[in-house]
Amino acid sequence: MDTVSSKAGSSEKQQKRCSRCGKIVIYIGIVEAMIFVVLKVTFGLASGSRALVAASLYSMQDLISSLVAAIGLKISGRPPDHNHPYGHGKVEYLVVVLMSVMILLGVIALAVTSLAGLFGGVSAAEAPTMMALWLALVCGMACWLLAHFQGCAGKRLNSPALKSCATHMHSDYIASIAVVVSVIGARLGYPALDHIVAIVEAVHVVFVSGRMLGSAVNGLMDAAAEPNLIEKLKRLIGEIKSVRVRKATAGWAGQTLMARLDVEVPGNMGVKDADELRTRIQQTVKTRLCEHSETLVRILPAQ
Repeated sequence: MDTVSSKAGSSEKQQKRCSRCGKIVIYIGIVEAMIFVVLKVTFGLASGSRALVAASLYSMQDLISSLVAAIGLKISGRPPDHNHPYGHGKVEYLVVVLMSVMILLGVIALAVTSLAGLFGGVSAAEAPTMMALWLALVCGMACWLLAHFQGCAGKRLNSPALKSCATHMHSDYIASIAVVVSVIGARLGYPALDHIVAIVEAVHVVFVSGRMLGSAVNGLMDAAAEPNLIEKLKRLIGEIKSVRVRKATAGWAGQTLMARLDVEVPGNMGVKDADELRTRIQQTVKTRLCEHSETLVRILPAQ
C-alpha cells in the first residue's frame, strides 16, 4: 500500500514539475521569438541576406503559437462570467487571425522583392556577409533546444498548444539551417541561392500561416469539431445504461470543447434520476474525452 502511495505521490510531483516547465518554456518562447524577429530583420537587412529576413517570418509564427499557448493558460481557461457567458476561449482565434494576416502581408512584400532581385540578375558582390551565417547558427541552436523542451513538456502534459509550439520552433530551426546553406552557397559563387531560399521559405510560410488562419476562422465561425471526435462522443455516451444518443454536436472555443447532446431515456425516469444522469454524462465527457469541456444535455423520453 505504501509503495502504491509513494508511486502516486511521485507521479503527482513529476506532473507538477512538468506543468511548471511547460509554463516556463512557453514564456521563454515568447521572449525568444520577439528577440529573434528583431535580430533577423535587422541583421538580414544589414548583411544583405533575404533568406535571414524570410526566416524572421518563422519566428513570427513561433510568437503566435507561444502567445496562443500563454493565452490558453491565462485567459481562455477562465470560467464564464456575466459579460462572457460562453467563456473566453475565442480570444486565441483572434490572436491567430490578426498575426497571421500580418505575416501574410510580410510574405507578399518579401516574395515580390526577392523575385524582382532574382530576375533582375544577382552579382557575386551581393552575397550576404558572414554576420548572417553566425546569427543563423545561434538562432538555430536556440530553436532546437527550445523545441526539445517544449516537445517534452507537450508530450508529458498531453498539451496540443505546447506540441504546436515545438513544431513551429523546429520549423524555425530548419529555416536557420537553410539560411546557413544559402550564405555559404552565395559566398562560394552562387548569390542567387539567397533569393531562392528566401522565396522557398516565403512559400512555406504561406502554407503554414494559411492553415493557422483557416483553423482560427473556423473557430470564430463555430465550425463543428472533427467527425471522429463527435463519433467518439456518441460512442462514450451510448455506453451508459438506458441511454440512446439521438443527436450530438460539438465545436471548439479555444481549448474548450463545447458539446450538445440530445439523449433518449425511458419515459418513466424521474426528475432526480434524470438530473443525476445529466451530471454523469457531463463528467464522462470531462474524464474520458476532454477535461476542458462544457456539455449541454437535453434529456428526452424514448420514442
